Amino acid sequence: MGVHVMDEAERCLNCKKPMCQQGCPVHTPIPKIIQAFKDKKLAEAGNELFENNPLSVVCSIVCNHEKQCEGHCVLGKKGKPIHFSSIENFISEAWLERRETPMAEKKGIRAAVIGSGPAGITVAVELAKHGFDVTVFESRDKIGGVMQYGIPEFRLPKKIVAGEVEKLSALGVEVMTNMVIGRVLSVDELMEMGFEAVFIG
Repeated sequence: MGVHVMDEAERCLNCKKPMCQQGCPVHTPIPKIIQAFKDKKLAEAGNELFENNPLSVVCSIVCNHEKQCEGHCVLGKKGKPIHFSSIENFISEAWLERRETPMAEKKGIRAAVIGSGPAGITVAVELAKHGFDVTVFESRDKIGGVMQYGIPEFRLPKKIVAGEVEKLSALGVEVMTNMVIGRVLSVDELMEMGFEAVFIG
């Protein structure tokens, strides 16, 4: 374990009104995660991260933490804020392969997700967790959207994106690439094929 990561965690004041959490666009329960990490409960911390945000490992790398969680940390008013991005990255990478995803009973309802960028992948994961039969339609030959094609390798390693693809497969999500909805198939045709819900990312 990186000593500096635990040192950062130990600096957390566990505020009753965590401004860091309010500054996070997805309201990550930061104090709760840091406390679990300090208590050496990696599974609890990891599950909290991924339950709140399936793309936690990606966000730990590419989010603008300085203006979000870290920018709202009360310690930053007179000194250095908690470097939560490092803590989140350490936990999410350590737990990426071992994360647990409780699955609901299958509902027998088909859902189509158009686009496989961050929004599409997140929706696909959440729907699959709740028992929907999900198919992702991607217009390009690889899924990931901006994570695959817009963020350079040195900023976001493609092996991390590949890990998200594997997670979709493990959840039973079907992925269809080179499928331009609107040209190959229309939304109306998707509904005729038996999809009862369509998300356009």
